[in-house]
Amino acid sequence: MFLLEFMYFTPETLVLWGLVLGFFIIVATLDKKRRSTPTKGFLPIYTTRGDRIFISLMLTILIGIVWLNFIPLPIELVLIPAGIVAFLILTRG
Repeated sequence: MFLLEFMYFTPETLVLWGLVLGFFIIVATLDKKRRSTPTKGFLPIYTTRGDRIFISLMLTILIGIVWLNFIPLPIELVLIPAGIVAFLILTRG
């Protein structure tokens, strides 16, 4: 018996969880090789690499929810603004 058979996983959902898991693996690997020190970017707080990844993931989810509720366009297009916001936070945050 498959443990998660009660859940309905679409290919898109599995890709999303794969990306989240990939982010965690990348952060763990980078943190082992090079420790992250808090830096000040355009965000009003000092953030480490892990903080910026967490904030960008949360904002990507928030942008997706807002997109679903208020914008009558295909959900695939949400990757454009969410990707831009995540890139800015990861590189300049």
